[in-house]
Amino acid sequence: MSSEQDGNDRATEAGDQGGASSFDDIVASWRAEGTVPDWPTAPTAVEPPAPVAPTRPGPAVDPLRESDEHYVPPEPPPLPRLGAAAVVGLALVAIGIVLIAAPQWLGMSSLYGLPLGLVAIAGGLTWLLMRLWQPTPEDDPYSEDDGTV
Repeated sequence: MSSEQDGNDRATEAGDQGGASSFDDIVASWRAEGTVPDWPTAPTAVEPPAPVAPTRPGPAVDPLRESDEHYVPPEPPPLPRLGAAAVVGLALVAIGIVLIAAPQWLGMSSLYGLPLGLVAIAGGLTWLLMRLWQPTPEDDPYSEDDGTV
């Protein structure tokens, strides 16, 4: 075991002292083979690369010149008109907000304004959300599309 330890100590000492020389030996052997390029010792000024010509032939386009041809999107469709049910739901939500924020505008005390405002907002939102559900023919058990009654 002492011989192994002596070998490890020698390898450690050789690595600490001769590490640079062994590296130089390896690089020298590569240079002798011609596989290592010669790198410059001092940094040189870096020149910007020359512009590369386009590989595909095509029309010359000046990107800085404004083109007369550009995409013009079509006019958007008009917003649909609000139905009476939507106006009622939005009015309930607006009245609820007023009852919560400033019940005195409607001649009411804040004691009654808060609960009535919350109920009005909940009712208006429920009214609007229930309008989103549209029954389909599959939902109607008595539709005449089945052929059987």
